[in-house]
This record gives sequence, C-alpha cells and structure tokens, in this order.
Amino acid sequence: MKRISLLILSLIALWQLPIASQTEIKAVSGIYAGGHIRRGRPQTITKLRKSGFTYILLFNVHVDTDGTLMTDGETICKNGEYVFNQTQPYYQQDIRDLKTAPTSIQRIEIVIGGWGNDSYDHIRDLINKNGTGSNTMLYRNFKALKEAVPEIDAVNNDDEHCYDTETSAKFHIMMYNLGYKTTLAPYTYMSYWQNLCSKIRASKPKAVDRIMVQCYDGGAGNLNNVGSWNFTGVIDRHAGLLDYSNDWSVDRNLEQFQKWKDDGVATGGFVWLYNDGYDETWDLNGWASGMNRIYKAVEVSEEDAMVEVFSGTNYTGYSVKLPVGTFTLPDLAVYGLRANDLESLKILKEGASARLYKTENNTGTSRLCKADTRSLTSTYKNLVNSITVTYEDPVGISKPEGQQKGEDVIVYSLDGKILGHDKDAIRKAKGQTVLVKTGERSVKVKVDR
Repeated sequence: MKRISLLILSLIALWQLPIASQTEIKAVSGIYAGGHIRRGRPQTITKLRKSGFTYILLFNVHVDTDGTLMTDGETICKNGEYVFNQTQPYYQQDIRDLKTAPTSIQRIEIVIGGWGNDSYDHIRDLINKNGTGSNTMLYRNFKALKEAVPEIDAVNNDDEHCYDTETSAKFHIMMYNLGYKTTLAPYTYMSYWQNLCSKIRASKPKAVDRIMVQCYDGGAGNLNNVGSWNFTGVIDRHAGLLDYSNDWSVDRNLEQFQKWKDDGVATGGFVWLYNDGYDETWDLNGWASGMNRIYKAVEVSEEDAMVEVFSGTNYTGYSVKLPVGTFTLPDLAVYGLRANDLESLKILKEGASARLYKTENNTGTSRLCKADTRSLTSTYKNLVNSITVTYEDPVGISKPEGQQKGEDVIVYSLDGKILGHDKDAIRKAKGQTVLVKTGERSVKVKVDR
C-alpha cells in the first residue's frame, strides 16, 4: 500500500520538475573556475548556470600548515569552523544556486593543488603527525566545509609538487568518509597517479570516479597520448584543453575533443580556465554545448523521443531528439544545442508538439509547431533559446470521458481504456506500460510493481 501511494506521489511530482531532473545527465563537460566567480558575482554565477557545462571545478582550496583552509588569501575554515561567510557572505548561496534549476551544472568539485601550490606537502606533514581521525584539524575543517556547503561533491587532486602516495591516499580516503568523491588531474608522473588511484580504491573502491588528463602547458605532450593514462577500475577519463593562448578557435578545440571521442580515449572533456583577464572574451555556451553533443551528456530513447530539432534548414546540421519536458537555455545546451541555433524540426510521434521561445526560460511570445517544419520563419530561425515539448495521446485522452471532479490521477491503457484511479489503477497496471494523466499533463510509464 505504501509503495503504491509513493509511486502516485512520485508521478505527480515528476511533472512539476524541469526536464533536467527527469532525464539522467552525465557530467561530461567541465570547467575550472577561479576566484573571478566571487569577484564578479552574481553575473558570473548566472553565466555558469546558463553555460551548458555539466560540472565545475572551483580553483582552489589551499591547505595551510596548521590545516586551515584558504583561498585567495581568505580563510574558509579554521579550528573546525566555517568562517568564509565573514568575508564572502554570498558564497554559500552562490554555490547552492549553481545547482539550482534552471542550470546545467550537475556536480561541483573543489580543487586542491596546482603549479607552485604546496597544499599536499602540508597534508603530508599533518597526516604523518596527527593521522586522519575525527579529532584532527584536517578532518574537522573539511567536515565544517561539507556541512556549510553540502553542494560540493568531490575534491579534484591537482598535486604538481609533493607526490607522496601514502599520505595522499589516506587523505582521499578520509575525504570519501566525509562525503567527497575524488577526481585526479595528472599531467606527468604516470606511475605515481596509477599507484595513488590503486591505493585509494583498495580501501574505497568507489572513491575515485574520474581521471582528468591535462593536455596543455606542462601536459601538452599528452595531446596525442591520452589513451595511455590507464587506471584500473576507473571508467571515466576526461581530457582537457585551454580556453586561451593556444591560438585555437572554439571549433578547432572541439575538433580535438571529437578526435579523442572517436579514438575511444576520452569519455568527456574539460577546459582551463574561467577567470579574470580573459573570462568574458570566450563563448561559454559554444564550448559547453559542443562538448555535450560530442560526449552525449544526455541520450533519449526512441520510445521517449517526441521531437527532433536541427541546426540547419531541411533537417540538416546537428540534430537532437527531445522528450516531453520544459527545456530552458541551459537544458538545450546540455542536449548539445547552442543558443540561437535552430532552423528546422520534425515531429516524431503523433500527438507531440513543440512550442518555441526566443527567451531563455520559456516565457513571452512563442510559436507552436505540431507538424514537421523544414525552415522556420525569419522571426524564429536561429532565434530560439528555449522549447517546451508536450504530448497528447492520439487515442483521445486529452479530454477523457468519465473524469470526475476532484480526481488528480487517472490511469489508462494504451488503447484509451480507463483502468482506474490512484491505488486501484496502479494495481491493475502491474507489468504494463500505461498512460498516467493528471490535469492537462500525461506521461507514459512502465509499472514494474
């Protein structure tokens, strides 16, 4: 009885969520972000949410000699307490907003390390002296950070100085126990990173879930060598490029990401760096949507696909299939569709339709498309930034007979017969694919139990 009630509630809740919450999104496109996101807030937070990037790496958190956590000379956590709010009162809300719909960001990581950074030397000394117990300052400060900013999912190890396997492994095991996953960002010294990964996973098999191979600056030699960075048990291997100073256009960089994908050596990619000086001179949406289309951040089954949209006229160019849902600008970027880059569309199922908006959030004037459209009119061609896809079952369920006033949920067989309401309907539907309707919204579901 309880499971059935929960299923009904879950179905009702499902229709209230944006499509990003209904469809699994893989974190395949990452961006390192420096202190500029604090100095330029709230505009920087808004831009990152709309960008299309599916994960962000906050550069960086510095571990001081006594275990105090710092960034850009400001204290984050000290003596087991979060104190960053004293100098950065908006930080907690900003990080929370990065994951709040409408947004493309699914995962947030903090970076420890970097060129010239001695955090892992301090971590080594602290662990050798005090261990990693719950009473140590290292543990207490990272615990305070997790409690203050629970949206942080992982720590990105960018050690370019210390390379101490024993203490680094103990540190990341401690971090896993605190709720942080680990990603590794090597550019050289392959044997060290492989040994570190193996040692962490021997204790916590799920702790390390991504390898991020730097293919720029000191790691430029990895450009054609990504596939050699093999780590037992870690499936996701991402390769990274610069957004500046390599004299490559966005399209040229995307060609390299595509080559890595075609060669089977990378499951995703990342970019260094969104920060002062060059942060607003490059196309966040162009980078992110391009990476998402290459590495398939979202894949829609044929059964769920309702509409196919194209970047060119006559159903040419990049195309992506969309299920029922509300797609804001960042949602479309996750699906690989750039801003202002829609010229034609196909309706894949009878009863499906697409409402096109020029705004980023499905508001304002719109155009409703219920049939294939070879070329949008000039008032919408390459001007679409959000889409709403709906579906009304062609057997005539849009205004069902027998619907009684006050009934929230009606369950139908696919031939249009009413199976019942609420619990009774779900019992009858066990093992079937049915149409569940509430108000003006309907969705097909497979009832497993």
